Amino acid sequence: MFLRIKIKAVLAYLDGKESMRAIAERFNISKTPLLNWIALYKENGVQGLIPNYTNYDIQFKMDVLNYMSEFEASLTQTAAVYNIPSPSTIHQWQRQVDFSGVDALLPN
Repeated sequence: MFLRIKIKAVLAYLDGKESMRAIAERFNISKTPLLNWIALYKENGVQGLIPNYTNYDIQFKMDVLNYMSEFEASLTQTAAVYNIPSPSTIHQWQRQVDFSGVDALLPN
């Protein structure tokens, strides 16, 4: 059911007849998740809106962080490219590396 709401909200935005604010209000969500859903949809289609719970390995995490650095991409853009549901996940990885080094990305 939640997937249908995501799709409807994204398609409403892409239709261009309503503002992002109006769509967010209509679907009772904030603009931030809507922005993330739009980016994920544009990059990955409906598949990008389907939750995918996974444990990412250290190489994947480093690839993501390197991409973001190399292309000066935002968290939202990078999350969309790598089909990561929440840009805050990438932010967390970056903070871990900044504070504790690459080894902080290893599983406990």
